[in-house]
Parts: sequence; structure tokens; C-alpha cells
Amino acid sequence: MKKILGSLLLLTFGLWAKSSYEWKVDISEKELYLHQAATLFMECTFDEKGKNDDVNFSPPADIPFGFELLSETTHFEAGKKILQYRYVLFAKEAGAFELELSPRMLFTTQSAIDNVIIGRDNVNELEVQREIAKLEPIRLRVKQTASDITGKLNLQTRQDIQTASAYEPVHLEIEIEGEGNLHKLVPISFEIEGVKVFSDTPEIKIQLSEAGYRGKWIQRFAFVGKEDFIIPSVSLNYFDLVSKEEKILKSEASSIKIASEGIKREELIDQVNLPSTRIELKDYLAYFYYLLSFIFGFVAAKLLKFPQRTAKKQKGEKIKAAKSAKELLDVLIICEKNLFSFEIDTLESAVYKGSAVRLDEIKKSALLRL
Repeated sequence: MKKILGSLLLLTFGLWAKSSYEWKVDISEKELYLHQAATLFMECTFDEKGKNDDVNFSPPADIPFGFELLSETTHFEAGKKILQYRYVLFAKEAGAFELELSPRMLFTTQSAIDNVIIGRDNVNELEVQREIAKLEPIRLRVKQTASDITGKLNLQTRQDIQTASAYEPVHLEIEIEGEGNLHKLVPISFEIEGVKVFSDTPEIKIQLSEAGYRGKWIQRFAFVGKEDFIIPSVSLNYFDLVSKEEKILKSEASSIKIASEGIKREELIDQVNLPSTRIELKDYLAYFYYLLSFIFGFVAAKLLKFPQRTAKKQKGEKIKAAKSAKELLDVLIICEKNLFSFEIDTLESAVYKGSAVRLDEIKKSALLRL
């Protein structure tokens, strides 16, 4: 059974000595895949008597095709007025359809327009004569696909670092570029145990073209963790219009290494092999000397790497000297993360989510906790 898509309403002004007109209608693709775009071209030409005629095109909304206006032009050629429209149609359902175009024409004359403008003979409304123009229906066939996205696409990822310190953010950018129904892409989300994931609203840099929407769809992320973790791969199922088959765009998973902050005490002790037989006092002294040397080196390394932990005064100076939310966040994490958990959460929202924050109040709160 044929599916009638409805009438396309076209308003043209004319009355009494109405002009003759001619319609030309064409579509770029008559066999489509689901969600594929096609360009509908419509042209109405009026003869020289129709200089006051015009067209206002309103496509129907209750049909299984999405309409997007690509261009609308008017020009004169050889004494005729030519109105041209280009619409991009997106197929919403699979099946066989007949696109019926039944323009409703309305005509008037210059004298009727003048009567309304100057209010002659108490004329307040423009008189019109209506006529329905019957055009040949356009037969379309839409093939089913398994994906919600159809087009010609590429996927790229950009990551700033592979090794990070504890709580240092790792930034990832995902870009989908090409043409098709890019306006239907949905945001990507990650769930990684033990890792805080911050995500921006997708940046959509697309514009309408005869092949659908063309451009780039970009989403950015920040991952914050204290131990090694893996950023999972991202995949997108879509129907490729080049190969005419279902494809999957997929990124590579990324292993993030969190750099250690120093020698662990248990690792230090494990390196000491105690003798299994009876030893003399001098052997014990050598053993303790060996152990103390490593402990001294361990403590010295800690003191050199984190001098801000040696005194409250040094911590306070670091907090006061911070000039930005990111710098203060780094200072509080290094000083003592558990002590400043509230301040750190507030600063993380400001740094990675763009929340508003007053730096002086955060500093004051942190100093009171020292």
C-alpha cells in the first residue's frame, strides 16, 4: 500500500489575470538507506504577467522524512521570475513511498495590492484566487539499516600524556569527522573504577550540505586517578555509504601509568637477605649499617621531593602563593589530600567542569585546617 507523504504547501500571490507558471521538481536520490540524506530541488517559473507573484514554501511535518532548508533563491531571466528551493531530506523509515507535491497557488494583481496599501474603497484584505497544482509524485525506496548513523565518517583520538603523577589529569579528545546525519550523534560517557571522569559538552562544528550535515563532532575528557588505569576503547556503529555496508569506528584502549612517589618501605625490607646460619656481631653491624643507609636514602628522597610537608609554615606559604584554582588544587593534593578533601572537591569542579569559585575563600578555609 502506498504511503502518501502529504502535500507541500506553496503560497503564490495572484488574482484575476493570473499568470501561467511551470513547476520542475527533482530529487538527488530515489533509492536511499535509512537516515541517508537526499536533496529535493523545486523550481517555479512565472511568465512576465506574474511579476507580483511569490512563493512561501512550508514542507509537511507529519511524514517519515525530515526536511531541512538548504537554500532559497529568486531571480529574473528573460522576463520571467524564477523561484528555486533546495531541501535536504533525511529518511526516517524504511519502505516504499510516494512523495506527492500538491502546491496551492494564490494569485493577485498589482492593482489589488495598491488597493490594500492605500486603503482604497475601505479594502483592508488582499483578495486572492486559489488553485491547486498537481505534480507527478516522486517514488522513493528506503532500505533498512541496523545503525542510527549513516554517512561517510572517520574517528580520531588525541591524548596528551601516557604517564601521569597521582591526581594529575589525563586529557583525551574524541573527534568524529565526515558527512551524514552527524546531528544525531549522542555524547560519549566513560565509567572507570577508581577514576574521576570529567566531560565537556560535545562541540558540534557542522553545516548543512547536499550530502547531509558535514563537519566535525568533538568531545573532550579529563581522567584523574591515583593508580594505574585503562581508558577503554570507543566504538561507533554506522552505515557506510561508500562501501554500502555496516561498519564500526573504533579507537584503541589506552593504558595510563601513574608514576610512583618513591621507594616503598616493604620493598626496601624485602631487598635485605638475612643469613640463615649463626653470624657474628660484626655481621649484624654490617647488616644494620646497610639497612640504615637505605632508610636514610629513603627519608632523604622524601624530604627532597616534598619539602612542603616538613612544616605547617611551609604549607601555608604554598597555599597563599597559589595564583589559580589549578595551582591551588595541586598544592592541596601534595600537602595532605585527606585534610583538604572539601577544598579539593570544590577546586576540581572549578578546574575540570568550569564551576565558579572564589579562590580567596578556598585559601582561607584551607589555612584554618592547618
